[in-house]
Amino acid sequence: MIKLLKILLPPFVAFLLYYLAVRYSPYYVTLKADAMGDGNIQSFMSFYRYMLPLIFATGILTQLLLFIPLWDKVRHKPGRVKLIAFLGCFFVCFVLGSLVAYAIWDGLSEMHFYKLCIFLTGVQLIYWIINIAITQILENKLKQTGNKTVENQ
Repeated sequence: MIKLLKILLPPFVAFLLYYLAVRYSPYYVTLKADAMGDGNIQSFMSFYRYMLPLIFATGILTQLLLFIPLWDKVRHKPGRVKLIAFLGCFFVCFVLGSLVAYAIWDGLSEMHFYKLCIFLTGVQLIYWIINIAITQILENKLKQTGNKTVENQ
């Protein structure tokens, strides 16, 4: 049950926060499915609005297959290893954000490409920071619950 909670809750909270940001933005009523891929904030929000179930399923699979095993390996390591893991996460987010930015870039302005790279990297980093924070909170609650259970026996 605890492992299931660690798999489902962090992506759910992160995607819920993104959903609320998209849903209550002034652009929500004008978002259309055919606007995806234009390389601006509205196209990103359209993509998120219409592809949310698929993105959430991908988030759950990423949590299950990549993040939880990596988390279990890194959580008891010294701070230096955790810092290296975080910088590795940043690098992966930057590379993937840059690839997506290149795919939707209009080719007219390099500055637009750089802004897309920064934006998409930032979106991913915010997701992973939320994910790590929720997972850490769950771990702390598990430690507290585990200590209380041991004290009561």
